[in-house]
Amino acid sequence: MKKIPNFWKKKNHLLSVFLYPLSLLYLLAIKLNKLCKKFFIFNDIKIVCVGNLYLGGTGKTPLVKKIYDEIKNKKKICVIKKYNKNQIDEIKYLDCFTDFITAKSRVKAIKKAKIKGYELAVLDDGMQDYSFKKNISILCIKSRQGFGNETILPAGPLRERIKNIKKYNLALINGDKRKDLENTIKKYNQNIKIFYSKYKIINHSQFLNNDYLAFSGIGDNHNFFELLKENGIKVCKTKEFEDHYKFRDSDILNLIDLSKKNNLSLITTEKNFFNINKKYHDKINYVKLDLIINDLEKFINEID
Repeated sequence: MKKIPNFWKKKNHLLSVFLYPLSLLYLLAIKLNKLCKKFFIFNDIKIVCVGNLYLGGTGKTPLVKKIYDEIKNKKKICVIKKYNKNQIDEIKYLDCFTDFITAKSRVKAIKKAKIKGYELAVLDDGMQDYSFKKNISILCIKSRQGFGNETILPAGPLRERIKNIKKYNLALINGDKRKDLENTIKKYNQNIKIFYSKYKIINHSQFLNNDYLAFSGIGDNHNFFELLKENGIKVCKTKEFEDHYKFRDSDILNLIDLSKKNNLSLITTEKNFFNINKKYHDKINYVKLDLIINDLEKFINEID
């Protein structure tokens, strides 16, 4: 797995200062992209965009599914994700559990949603796409990483300037309460409403009597391994892969062989499980997660 550079966590690090001119070029590219696109306003469908500032691993996809699950019995709702062959794991996952639409552009997918009569579309990512108008924008943040050194790529981990928090209506912090992080958010957006969430393994009891080799290819593998341990699942070995990793037969066979040699069972994430060849499914366990949002009813009311 590609590790997050340590200097992304520290403000005014020498390497961050050295790379800052490249960040300015990145920012210029974003502005040019914005100028080249026009907003398309869709009056007949509400657009809820789940996004982030921090590069990857902030929990957008689980939140998208949670919103879908909470609203699907009240409104005709769909989930949209731009087609990207490098994110096929998330596409397969969302396709399994939601009314899902994908296309090579988000605008095309939104138009499909309109034609099919959906009242509300929840977008997995897209805050940096200026080709459509958002009605509600939700900022996903991991409590442990926050905004890093608060600098844009490559000098820092942010996809756009931190001041763009002003574009968001809601913020969902996953993890422990952090007043300093709340203060940073409020510094740039006094009107934003902040909520907290955590993950709960809903099928953990079936894994308490075995020893496991845990593997995953997500944005925050370490967090997944710690979650297993916190739920009493005995993790003896771990294997990390890059986010959106496309598992080959050889990868799975190596994992099966390693688990047998160490007398361990294999366990992974639900998203990774559905991106593995079905012929290996009986060899691998996966955890089912529920995203627990504090003040869930209030949160959903802000969207619905």
